[in-house]
Amino acid sequence: MIIEPNLTLRHNNAVYSIAFSTDGRLLASGSLDKAIKIWDLPSGRQKFRLEGHREAICTVSFQDRDTTLLSASLDKTLRTWDLTEGKLKSTMPGHQTYLTCMAPTPDGAAAVSGSHDKDLILWDVANGRALATLKGHTDFVSCVAFSPDGKHIASGGHDMMIRVWDMESKKQIREIGPHPEPIQSLAFSPDGTILAASEKTPIVRLWNFSSGKLKQTFENHRGMVKTLAFSPDGIHLASGGSDSLIQIQDASTGQNLHTLKGHRNTIYDLAWSSAGDQLASAAFDRTARTWNL
Repeated sequence: MIIEPNLTLRHNNAVYSIAFSTDGRLLASGSLDKAIKIWDLPSGRQKFRLEGHREAICTVSFQDRDTTLLSASLDKTLRTWDLTEGKLKSTMPGHQTYLTCMAPTPDGAAAVSGSHDKDLILWDVANGRALATLKGHTDFVSCVAFSPDGKHIASGGHDMMIRVWDMESKKQIREIGPHPEPIQSLAFSPDGTILAASEKTPIVRLWNFSSGKLKQTFENHRGMVKTLAFSPDGIHLASGGSDSLIQIQDASTGQNLHTLKGHRNTIYDLAWSSAGDQLASAAFDRTARTWNL
């Protein structure tokens, strides 16, 4: 079944990151144009344009009951923004070179970022300070994810390894891999039992998180899979890639259920609404789109 987008939202350059607010009333998009836009839903009206980052925005995330936005940029910083007034709250510098990925803890109190400098930095978001630097990757870090219980971090990089870190000890406790190509995306199932991973191929791999053993692979794209996102109920896995398509798969079997067409270039990010009835996408074609599912 082919599904068409219901909203198309535009930036002046490639859109790299997307996020729904927890109440589903706002959408944030971050772009290579260095701007973050906050959109009202379902109207698609722009509410705020947040400017201050000096490079592309790689990740955005709503915090504090949707009153704050946390962003990460290639400019080596994380920033927080007041969404009641649309103003910058704080800036967190730390990495030595391009910051490529960021993920908040489930409770939003902390975040982890990864970089071309091969390091992960763990942040106290409220205080804006670095808590720890995690070293282990031998090439640049491309993706990070927190387990749903907040106890573990998974990171992937161009060393073709997934590394698992314990939040309490701040130590690496496991490696998953090596993969045949650099890791592009990681996503935990909502129950934390499965870690989905993609690389610079059309293949998606599902790993048993506790054992680190490969559970399943499937291939529903015609090019690199750049981003993965489990639905809130864990039943579906969305993937987007260089073929400009978004595929909605049965997360247990890998069977393709829906194809979402509309983008004209690589899909960089996907996000589900908390109710699981909408998907948002960000793409190199300078657009963010929303889809009713």
